[in-house]
Amino acid sequence: MYLQSLRRMSCPTHQVLGGAVLVVCGFGTACGGGSQPTPDFAITVNPSSLSQIVGTVSQPITVNISETNGFADTVNVSVQGLPGGAIVTPSTAFAIPNSGSLQVTFFFPPATSTGTIALTLSATGGGLSRSATLNLALNPVSGTAVLQDTLGQANADTLEIQGLSAGDFTPAYWQNNTLNWVPDVREPMFVALDTSPYQNIYAPWPLEQPNGWRLFYGGWDGSDTPNDRVYSTTTSDFLSFGSRILVIDHGAFQHVNNVNVQQLPDGSMHMICTGGTIDGLNFPTYFSSPDGFTWNGSPEPYQAQLSDIVDIQGYPNYQYGGFNGGNVLFWDNSWILYFFDNNATNSYVFRATGVSPSSVQFQGGVLATGRDPNAVVKFAVGGTWYLMGLNSPGLSYSLSKDGITFGSEQTLFRNLGSFDTFIDSVSFVTHGTQLLGVLYAANAAPVQGPPAASNQIYVRWLQKKIVVTDSSGVQYLPQGSYGPDRQWFQVPASSTIDGTLVVYAEDGLTLLGSGLVRLTGGKSYHLVQP
Repeated sequence: MYLQSLRRMSCPTHQVLGGAVLVVCGFGTACGGGSQPTPDFAITVNPSSLSQIVGTVSQPITVNISETNGFADTVNVSVQGLPGGAIVTPSTAFAIPNSGSLQVTFFFPPATSTGTIALTLSATGGGLSRSATLNLALNPVSGTAVLQDTLGQANADTLEIQGLSAGDFTPAYWQNNTLNWVPDVREPMFVALDTSPYQNIYAPWPLEQPNGWRLFYGGWDGSDTPNDRVYSTTTSDFLSFGSRILVIDHGAFQHVNNVNVQQLPDGSMHMICTGGTIDGLNFPTYFSSPDGFTWNGSPEPYQAQLSDIVDIQGYPNYQYGGFNGGNVLFWDNSWILYFFDNNATNSYVFRATGVSPSSVQFQGGVLATGRDPNAVVKFAVGGTWYLMGLNSPGLSYSLSKDGITFGSEQTLFRNLGSFDTFIDSVSFVTHGTQLLGVLYAANAAPVQGPPAASNQIYVRWLQKKIVVTDSSGVQYLPQGSYGPDRQWFQVPASSTIDGTLVVYAEDGLTLLGSGLVRLTGGKSYHLVQP
């Protein structure tokens, strides 16, 4: 019994009693043996290698500190091996918590020697020192990005760069959803007339013409009653607009809106709208014109008739009229009507086809979604591609190789702020094989009824990405676009920027070229290379 109680005490000593070795623990010390784990930390950088052009600011790297065994101290990090004139942001040394991270960027002046260098990130804390290596490939300014003076609209505190519109439709950019959308500095781009309290326009549809675009749209454009109608205007550059024309009056309908138009090689125009009846039903309605001015046999404005409702043969429950906002007419060697039924139990974009848009045969679903299809365009670039734009809730798009089966939706872009919180409709601005931008209607609040409804037309342009960096490492990013091929930049108080220009494709990632520039406020430049 006495020996057992001794064994319960701590820290053994050895005694010999009658030839036997006894293990005796002393009072107040621990048995069990072994030392406590030592607190420690590690530092890593991600990515661990970078490539950048001298005279530019690098992409951010993330410096991570991870603790082990209860390490609790703050870690101080310094960067070693920097060439002369280099700038680290935040400036070295910087502190990171015991289990935290920090983003760091680097700037190397244009005169920095090019080549590969290794930077050491030294970290100290709690009496310990650890390090990580960042490998940097410094590339020369290529001189392939060239600007020329041109005429433009720049203010004294702004400079303008032109020639930035997207190139040919590139499927990979859309598949990867790496798209450089630039909001237009006009917010909104196009507003309703203020000739009455009824100022609510939406559902824009830009139809390409030989000298620009004819922009169709619907709503209450300063009209005398809050009944949706279809209007149009013309533009050569989306900077100035011609006279506004009433094209389709609501006539026998309560509303006619959600317009989209196809034009055939013979010049004829074919229009699908939502026709809202006085009893609250909505149907796709069809109007045609041989010349863009006479619709369904009458000079514009044509008074819409109930006989203009499209016949969708074979679609069940068509008579219940749930077709508001999602009707797209498309010509693809025959007529296709893509539509959405708000009354359907299963949410799908459906497809119907026919020899005439006025009577089509139901074919089935092409995309499982809860959003309205607003636009479909086709590109023959790298194969055949169909692009569908959808809205509500939010804006999305879907790609197809055959126009029959569309792939998973991807987010197009989100609202800019409170003023365009509620987006109503979407369409694509195309120019041949280019997709230049997206028009959409939006308002600040989902207000219903006159006179407060306030949708206006906004735009995002798909453009090359331009980054200007001055000789001290200050970056100048665009304030926004001004039309499909221009961007505006704020200039410093000195009104001059001496630095480096880098040009990326409209995915914002593919490097096209770089050059040394001197830019002055109040001037406009045109990108001639690349």
